[in-house]
Amino acid sequence: MEATAGRLLSAFDTGDDGDLREALVRMEASAQEKPELRALRPPETSLGGLLTSMTGAVLGEATRVDTAALYQLINRIVEVALDVDALADLSLVSIEGADPSVFRRTFRNQLKKLSESIQDVQNQAVALANVPFADAVSTFPQFVRYLGRRMGKDVRIEMEGLDVQIDRQIVDLIREPLRHLLVNAVDHGIEPPEVRIAKGKPPTGTIRVSAVVHDLRVEISISDDGAGVDWDRVAEVADERGIPLMPPDLSPVLFQPGFSTRIEKNDFSGAGDGLPLAREAVEKVRGAIHIYSQRDAGTTATLVLPLSMVLQNVVVVAVGNQFWGIPEAAIEATMALSAVEIETTGIGKTVWFRSAPIPCISLAQAIGSEPPGDESELLIISTRSGLVAVTVSEIVDRRRVAVKSLGPILEGVSHVTGAAMLGGGQILVVLDPHFVGAVARQRPRALSDRPRILVVDDSAGVRQLLSATLTGAGFDVEVASGAREAVLALATNAFDGLVVDYSMPRSNGVELVRALRAADIRIPIIMVSGVASDEEKRAAWEAGVDAYLDKFDLRQGVLTQTLKRLLGIDNAAGTA
Repeated sequence: MEATAGRLLSAFDTGDDGDLREALVRMEASAQEKPELRALRPPETSLGGLLTSMTGAVLGEATRVDTAALYQLINRIVEVALDVDALADLSLVSIEGADPSVFRRTFRNQLKKLSESIQDVQNQAVALANVPFADAVSTFPQFVRYLGRRMGKDVRIEMEGLDVQIDRQIVDLIREPLRHLLVNAVDHGIEPPEVRIAKGKPPTGTIRVSAVVHDLRVEISISDDGAGVDWDRVAEVADERGIPLMPPDLSPVLFQPGFSTRIEKNDFSGAGDGLPLAREAVEKVRGAIHIYSQRDAGTTATLVLPLSMVLQNVVVVAVGNQFWGIPEAAIEATMALSAVEIETTGIGKTVWFRSAPIPCISLAQAIGSEPPGDESELLIISTRSGLVAVTVSEIVDRRRVAVKSLGPILEGVSHVTGAAMLGGGQILVVLDPHFVGAVARQRPRALSDRPRILVVDDSAGVRQLLSATLTGAGFDVEVASGAREAVLALATNAFDGLVVDYSMPRSNGVELVRALRAADIRIPIIMVSGVASDEEKRAAWEAGVDAYLDKFDLRQGVLTQTLKRLLGIDNAAGTA
């Protein structure tokens, strides 16, 4: 195949193959869009359908908003429009020949003012969808009194942070999980009055419910001063059921479906479904849940949640020359790699954290790439399978970004929860921390065993997104921005498959496919497009594609499924 690709490259450079030369020249000529028009084209925020809005769940629903806040937002938008007009006036001044240094200084100041105004508008718009935490817990005092009467326990409730503002969608999703945690606190935690007196405790137990904002995220805690978790009993039941343990942190076991230390069920608990349901709801909003408990001192369940469904706080990390986002709610700690000692044991690499060994993995290895060799930072991440340590090249930044879900064509990729557009058209792919936790406890598949795919697309954002999703799905991915880069890659490397965009400014995907088939390159080729007509689709099939996918295809995960089918593989490394 490499020899064939070499002939292809040689034909392009020398013109020995007239048909191939003509085809590639036509590709260049047919896409000679004026550069000034390309520069004016706004960035595509959905990447042709590869990304979708995360707000679809509430379309058509009505939300009551404060009228004063609404009009304040409208006034702010008007002010932003005036800031834009001021920038337009500055451009006219530049054309008329103002002093360059004065112009640059004025332009920077005006641009900074506009940026601050836009940030203010964003914050006010997000705030319109917020409700006070009190809306989620207003019935809790009556509910706790009811539970106490039914269970024969004296219990009171204290609530703090009722005025904390949280996205209404998040409040709606966590209301029921919080009730499950209340039931657990009263049923499993608070002892009967006579037992508490015998332990030297007051006969009335106390449950505290609180909401506190930390670093643009909210921590909701439900704590009790009861019996605490019997960790010996947890370990015993887990052993009986064959559930793997990672001592000393046994809390992940509590979230196993159907797990309960209670021998008999009652009307309120014992089925083992309360905590799994709570975790499922919390993870839907990209949050995390932690259980802390001490025998006879009580238990605290803490939900770490974003303040908004639209915006998410992420830690941006570098893996080689690629950036990834990790939800800040999942990060327990960050530190320099030089400050820890990595040990190699029979189960792999580990580091010590909070007096216990935890698995350690390179993030590059977790997503299916070769570790870059320049890793200098370590993150401790909370996952449903326990804490894991992850090494990265660099912790670049902490950002608040608008995360979009993957479109249906890319859905089903287990290691990615979404992606965010950054300035300059860059894409920040957001990792699922639970995927990283699972991979850290598995034996990785060798990179040499992974099918190698070439992705050809003129959009840097699309290339990055496809590379990230396909890498995590078990493929070794290389990218090219157009026909010539693709030809160069094919001339120097062996590939098992090709994913190519239909429409590119300097390359017509159909012409590229036709040229490759003319050069006897027979690897499977998938063409993806969000704009092609029926006639253009027919042209793609006639050129020799093996599959044609619409970027708006509603079949979940159809891209990776199609690649695996064409390559004759059931599953690729990295899928979960």
